[in-house]
Amino acid sequence: MEELFDAQALGRRIRRLRETLGQTQTAFGKRFRVDQSTVARWENGHMPKEAHIARLAALAGQHPAEFVYGPPGEAPHRAAPVVGYVGAGQQVFPVDDHALGAGMDEVEAPAETGSRPVVAVRVRGDSMHPMKDGWLLFYSREQDGVAEDCVGRLCVVQVAEDGPLLVKELRRGYAPGTWTLLSWSAAPIEDARVAWAAPVLSIRPA
Repeated sequence: MEELFDAQALGRRIRRLRETLGQTQTAFGKRFRVDQSTVARWENGHMPKEAHIARLAALAGQHPAEFVYGPPGEAPHRAAPVVGYVGAGQQVFPVDDHALGAGMDEVEAPAETGSRPVVAVRVRGDSMHPMKDGWLLFYSREQDGVAEDCVGRLCVVQVAEDGPLLVKELRRGYAPGTWTLLSWSAAPIEDARVAWAAPVLSIRPA
């Protein structure tokens, strides 16, 4: 059976090797007589030359094929784009405007989210107490509206009519079609109209 080459996975292995050695891209490149931009391309999925692969694998203590394709049975890496940060008032400040979030950074998706596509927002500062600066909240932006499984849970919530994107606990409002948005450190927002809500599926401490 033909082995599948995952260019991004190889890039992550090269970056992990460099970081294990505690070197910058420039210093790491000097080992191979290449410049910083070449190392950056490797880490972004550009295949190194065969001679460089052999040296990278030797440095990692692996066979070249294992270094390129990964160990037998290695679980596939699932990346989650970081699409914004949560600041004061539990408001999410997006870093892109894509509906599913292309993101400016990627982190490994939690195993408990299964195969569904997820994105993350990063807590900034202490406004999300008891969560701390740098914590990650993962969610899946798969539908509009408010699904039944959102009620009573911590969610990423898009307030209707171009309102803010917030992280709040969602409760049913008093008026039909409205919601009460709760948080630990701010007064509740009552009778809010919500464009969509997505439950927080996983929280990862920094």
